Amino acid sequence: MSDSDLIKENEKVAHRVFRFYSRKVFLASNNRYFHEQRINAALLLTEKEPLQGAVADFFYGCWFDIPYDVNNLFTRIKDRLTPEAKQGFRDCIDKKSYIQRNSMLATRWSVLVSPSLNEQKQRLRISSDDAKEIAKDITSELMQARASHDWGTIEQIENEFFAYCTARNDRLAFSLVWFSLGKSDWQFDQRWDNCQQHLDQTIKPTTTS
Repeated sequence: MSDSDLIKENEKVAHRVFRFYSRKVFLASNNRYFHEQRINAALLLTEKEPLQGAVADFFYGCWFDIPYDVNNLFTRIKDRLTPEAKQGFRDCIDKKSYIQRNSMLATRWSVLVSPSLNEQKQRLRISSDDAKEIAKDITSELMQARASHDWGTIEQIENEFFAYCTARNDRLAFSLVWFSLGKSDWQFDQRWDNCQQHLDQTIKPTTTS
């Protein structure tokens, strides 16, 4: 494997880990460990936006820690941030400001905060590409757990996936995972039906002329 191929493979793994902890952060916004693991993954990516988005979520979700216990972390990440972002986060550490639900420090990679003035719309919006990637990851994780007969992990992944789908109204990801698992004779229980019913109820009725 060439160096360029190795770099691409490492980026794929880092993106997968980043998305995994994005889901964790979304469901447990004040869990510092999840935030830090997500930031560690972002540091392995070439792009700067995922890191800034992850840090913005961390500063929002764990705001009570920020003025007291982030200097080591900030030292690791500051050279990967734009001057404006670096100063904005520095102001939070120095108690000059705090990250709000809508913040210019947020990026499209943020899951807790948004740069948009329409926070609710931004929070529930997810692109089809994101949904497909999430569905691919979830399906892979569930199939691996089944191959290992790890039923506890399966239940945990499923519950997190249901919570994510209902919170983000991600019908596409749910449908893709359902279809992929169905081809492998997956045993769907009542929780799958409940999640599908919840998602169906959020579909706005269409009118015909």
